[in-house]
Amino acid sequence: MKGSGLLSREDYFIAFEGFAETGLSGAALRIILRGSENETDLLLNLPGTMDRWHIDFHSYAMYSVTCEDFTAPSAADTHIGHALRIYQQSDLLAYLTQQVNIKEQERQRKTHYKHYGFFCMEHQVDVVSAEEPVITLFSAS
Repeated sequence: MKGSGLLSREDYFIAFEGFAETGLSGAALRIILRGSENETDLLLNLPGTMDRWHIDFHSYAMYSVTCEDFTAPSAADTHIGHALRIYQQSDLLAYLTQQVNIKEQERQRKTHYKHYGFFCMEHQVDVVSAEEPVITLFSAS
């Protein structure tokens, strides 16, 4: 995934800043994150000490943010990545298969949906999309 190098490292931390449903060409959903190799920088939120990221999804089936206190790992989840995780199998994908017409959408659109998880300080951000996001380092520290 283009631009995801830092987000893949185990010694890099991210914090959730916000969502925006956009009217931009090529971006139906934008996630804004702050990042740093130093977790304390994220806690203090001092200007000039953090990177700022835009993660743009062209389309999505769903997105959510959950307070970290309410998240729990599942033994059924299989993923690659650290702060940015791409799930091959997850409880969320299983739920969408059972409760929403995601399999029908996959057949009609001839595509496959993936679960993208961003494990941020104090939040977990989840997006289900058939397309890889475009990850851009908007401003570097």
